[in-house]
Amino acid sequence: MKTRYVVLVFLSLILFTNISCEEDENNNENDEQVAFTATNYIYEGDLRAYYLETKNTELEAQIAIWQQVPDSDPAYNDAQASIAEANAEIANNEEEASSIVSPSNAFFIINPTFPPLPPPLPCLCLDVFNSIDYIVFQSGNDQGSITITSVTDQSILVNTNPNSTTGTIPNTNDLGSYQSLEFSQYEFTGEAIITVQTDTGSYSILSYFQNP
Repeated sequence: MKTRYVVLVFLSLILFTNISCEEDENNNENDEQVAFTATNYIYEGDLRAYYLETKNTELEAQIAIWQQVPDSDPAYNDAQASIAEANAEIANNEEEASSIVSPSNAFFIINPTFPPLPPPLPCLCLDVFNSIDYIVFQSGNDQGSITITSVTDQSILVNTNPNSTTGTIPNTNDLGSYQSLEFSQYEFTGEAIITVQTDTGSYSILSYFQNP
C-alpha cells in the first residue's frame, strides 16, 4: 500500500511539473510573438507628454487674457490669483513631462527607429500612424485602457478592456506592459480623440491618424 501511494505521488508530481513547464513555454511563446516595430505601436508616454504640452499652451493663452485685466478692475485680484494658479499648474506639468522617459530608454527591448512623419497637417493634433497594433504603457502603470473615437461621426474605432489582452514585455523585469489594439475601421485616416485610462487617471488628446 505504501509503495502504491508513493508511486501515485511521484506520478502526480511529474504531471504537475509537465503542465507547469508547458504553461511557461506557452507564456514565453506568447511574449516572444509580440514584435514591436517602428509603426505598430504607440507609447503612452508620448501621448501623455503631448497632453501636458497642449494643456500648458491652453493655460498660457488664458494667462495672456488675465494679464489684460487692469488693476482698476474689480476682477483684478481674481485674475492675479488665477494667473498664479495657472503658473503653478504649468510648472507641475513641465516637471511631469520632463520625467517621462522615451520608450527606447524605458524599455531597452523596444528600440525601433521611428520614420519621419509627413509635414504637420492643418490640425493642432498629434500625428499618429494608423498601423498601430499595441499601446505600450509607461513603467509603473500596471493596467490601462485606450479608447479612440472618430471626430467626424463619433464612432468608436478602438475600445479596449484594461483586464484583457494585456501582456508584459519580455526582459523588462515586469515593468513594461502593453495592450493589443484592433481598429474597427481598417486603415482609418482622419481626426480622432484618444482617451487613455491609467492607474493615475484619464486624459484625452486630439490626434490625426494617417498611413505610414
